[in-house]
Amino acid sequence: MHGLPPAAVERLTRAKRSGVRTSLLSAPSAAGIKAVGLEPVGEVMGCVVLSTVSQYRSFTGYRYGNMDAYSRPYLEALHTGYNTALDRLRAEASALGADGVVDIRLSLSSLGQAEEFLAMGTAVRAQSTTRPKSLFTTDLSGSDVAKLMLAGWVPLQVEWAGAANAIFTGIATQSQTSFYAGNIEVDAYTRLINHVRAGARTRFHDVVRKAGADGGIVNRMALSTWEPAEQVIAALAYVYGTAIAQFHRGTTTPASTLTIMPLRRQGE
Repeated sequence: MHGLPPAAVERLTRAKRSGVRTSLLSAPSAAGIKAVGLEPVGEVMGCVVLSTVSQYRSFTGYRYGNMDAYSRPYLEALHTGYNTALDRLRAEASALGADGVVDIRLSLSSLGQAEEFLAMGTAVRAQSTTRPKSLFTTDLSGSDVAKLMLAGWVPLQVEWAGAANAIFTGIATQSQTSFYAGNIEVDAYTRLINHVRAGARTRFHDVVRKAGADGGIVNRMALSTWEPAEQVIAALAYVYGTAIAQFHRGTTTPASTLTIMPLRRQGE
């Protein structure tokens, strides 16, 4: 348990001493993982509070130039926060002797001038002598993990990717958003939103490929906008989900609830 926060060490020690196995899984999820030979060994959590670059300061002073240079510190803070929370969640799961963590929930909360990054899930262990080589993490529910494995795929790890950008609202944009403009497209806003959404999807694709996966299941795609300065509109898009690998070619997924983003063409 080296490297874990004292509160985490105390929680794990108490769980081992009591022998009580807690779980965040719903009844269908618990039944699902049991169907593929997994059992819950306890709920696990990873948390970190960071003093981050505020999104409202990320594009302050922006007018023209290299927009990536303005967004990079904010995006790096988000990546650091989520990755640290997930690393600590994995460390707790390893300390419990788990083979993976399912139904992971990521959240972000403001604490004054800081941000809390939180990852929570249920650690599971294989009920067999054949064990995974490394601990897996997924935000899929237990029942979806079962569907995935029965279709010949295994989860590898949770991935988060984001992209941010900003525009200077010139005269044309201001006229399109005026009270008297009516129902018309705001061209600059459309370009901004399309740009950040495409950037987030591309980066998710890249991190999934870097993990050595065959595909990625997108759990959530979200967008937020704000005004960091006068006549400046900024937008952040992010995607998170699970990188997956195929271990045999069998039938198609037995349910239509999973949306898979393939990284390889069939036959490769």
